[in-house]
Amino acid sequence: MDRRTFVQTTGAVGAVGLTGLAGCLGDEGDENGDDFPSESLTWMIPWGEGGGTDTYARQMAPLMEDPLDQSIEIDNREGAGSMLGSEWLVEQDPDGYTFGTVNPPGWSFTWRAQEVDGWHPDDLEPIAHSGVFGYTIIINDSYDIETFDELRDAYADGEISGFAYQGAGSDSHLTTLLLQDEYDLNADNIVPYDGGGPVQEAVLSDEVAAGIATNTSAISAEESGEARTIVNLMDIDLTNTFPDIDPITDYGDSLAWITEFYQVQVAPPDTPEEEREVLMEAVQEATEHEDTQEWEEETGNIVEFGDMDDAADQYVGSVEEIESQVEDAIGGFDEFQQMVEEAEEEE
Repeated sequence: MDRRTFVQTTGAVGAVGLTGLAGCLGDEGDENGDDFPSESLTWMIPWGEGGGTDTYARQMAPLMEDPLDQSIEIDNREGAGSMLGSEWLVEQDPDGYTFGTVNPPGWSFTWRAQEVDGWHPDDLEPIAHSGVFGYTIIINDSYDIETFDELRDAYADGEISGFAYQGAGSDSHLTTLLLQDEYDLNADNIVPYDGGGPVQEAVLSDEVAAGIATNTSAISAEESGEARTIVNLMDIDLTNTFPDIDPITDYGDSLAWITEFYQVQVAPPDTPEEEREVLMEAVQEATEHEDTQEWEEETGNIVEFGDMDDAADQYVGSVEEIESQVEDAIGGFDEFQQMVEEAEEEE
């Protein structure tokens, strides 16, 4: 799947604009005539602590607090491949004080695969997007494995056991099944966890030998000294961060359509545009802040600002788009469910 072209805004707000921004954010009035925001805000992350989405949010939240002149609490609500937190967000008051991050197109895939009732991804209101990230494979450092080919051989020979992915019925689940069916990764036991952080913990403890982690959470796995990042499941070049990483495209077709995601901030349905604009401007300031730019350079994490319209482009209509992609790749969502059932029978 072709990645959409981002509208880069770095430099669009000059020194004068940024100075004015800090002062004008608090001048926005809500529908009651009060300044917005006038109390602390909640940023819902539908994954556990330590994963890619959580890591981005914890980098940006402190830098958003100054222009908003309010504190931001990160609220991790993991489960069901990000669906539990997303459903919770849909049900919150549309006053701007609660917002969240979702990760299309993987988020859209999971919603469709789990046949969620009661809400639709398009129901949420766009705020901004702040970056791009995706999947890699990490392995416990005690194993002398450096490539995908060596990983396959180790599973086939019974030298290692267990492979972790992020959420039953999720994009990560499909990625794992594709690795098994089309890339000959014959892991003896595939195990779902609630995000990159729990996958990382499972690999570091050798509960499983290897697993799927976002490139963002993979960095902290490597910094622990107990795991290594050995395979890039995206098309995005990660060699600046992981010089020896093995690209999955050396072994088959690109998986980017299901392994590359956007950090998209959204609000509950019917949240007014005025409040969302205030949040959007705070996201912009956080992405362009020198601390974030240094973080991007040091970690290789991709930070990109997109405004409200750009955010909407990433997920409005994305369910139909992912349905088409799944149809082309494996024959549709019914085929995915059959793959899941067959994998469960083999365990």
